Amino acid sequence: MIDFHIALQTVLDNATRTKTEDIPLENACDRILALGVAAPTDMPPFSKSAMDGYACRREDTERGMKKLEVIAAGDIPKHEITPGTCSKIMTGALVPQGADCVLIVENATLRDELVFGPPPATDNIILRGEDLKKGEPVLTAGTLLRPQHLSLLASCGITQVTVSKKITVGILSTGDELVEPGHSMSPGKVFNSNSWQLMAMVQQMGGIPTYYGIAKDSLLKTQDLLMEALEANHVILLTGGVSEGDFDCVPVVIQDLGFEILFDRVRIQPGKPTTFAISRSTGQFIFGLPGNPVSSFVQCLLMVFPFLAAMQGAHWEPLTTYFPLKEDYKRRRSVRMGHIPVRINPDGTCSPVPYNGSAHQAALSEAHGLGRIPVGTDTIKAGDPMQVLLFY
Repeated sequence: MIDFHIALQTVLDNATRTKTEDIPLENACDRILALGVAAPTDMPPFSKSAMDGYACRREDTERGMKKLEVIAAGDIPKHEITPGTCSKIMTGALVPQGADCVLIVENATLRDELVFGPPPATDNIILRGEDLKKGEPVLTAGTLLRPQHLSLLASCGITQVTVSKKITVGILSTGDELVEPGHSMSPGKVFNSNSWQLMAMVQQMGGIPTYYGIAKDSLLKTQDLLMEALEANHVILLTGGVSEGDFDCVPVVIQDLGFEILFDRVRIQPGKPTTFAISRSTGQFIFGLPGNPVSSFVQCLLMVFPFLAAMQGAHWEPLTTYFPLKEDYKRRRSVRMGHIPVRINPDGTCSPVPYNGSAHQAALSEAHGLGRIPVGTDTIKAGDPMQVLLFY
């Protein structure tokens, strides 16, 4: 059995980069930037007013100033500010030559057609290049593009970006006990939920999932379905069939197809029976994930997500912080790094949600994250910090 951190590093060390493609900005949300972007010009490209007010010289505000013009956003000033003059200016408008500050409109008074006011405490001017200088990096390669990033790129006049191509991921489940949702279920059967969970998670990380169905617990059926998935995908996520039961045949099938298994047991709870295999000849990868839904969720989050990100040139890890535990927590064994579903309380503490083990799917839907318990720790006292890996 391999330590989780060694297993994760093994996965990341074997990740191969995908190719890149140029796409329009409007299609770039949730894609990973493959080529860094530099500012094509100073940002902002001119000094502009931060407030509605009067562009003027600070030394003139208490003497009274003659208004020359009104400058709206987008206008070019017609007059330079000279001693004893000012121009009314709107937020975002280009500051005229000669002005060293903006007297905000709330502090200005008009008397005998002259503008008066106290010297501004700040300039109220956003200087040219204050945000970015020409040539400075706007975004670096590996950035997961969110709406705020697209806005920044658009503000620089950029309409096209180079991103990593999406990864094709084949998904299949194993087990005679599985029935697809929407079909009738007889005694001893359960609905297949892992595949839908994994397809959604792959989409979250910028992959293109394809579902291949359920492979029954036989070598031949599992091999046939796996071969079909390998014909069209770079990565395979397979759930179930990786433990040590009489019908768990996935490791045998993987090796028969020429894959090298780099590990098949991880010191983590839940998620111990996790397999990672690589084909040196084709450069394809197989993750054999546990059949229990909480286990497969945890290992997809902690191992598959970082792997898919690395293939696209990005670093990903769950947002992690610490919350004081609301009540004592104790577990029976501490030989593996543990993860339990927890919720964040309004008072800033965290609490384990009711959890009956790795088959208890409802626990995940009620949780805000996973509480991590280190190897060797079996008790955490109320008030002590618990590391929480947040889902959001």
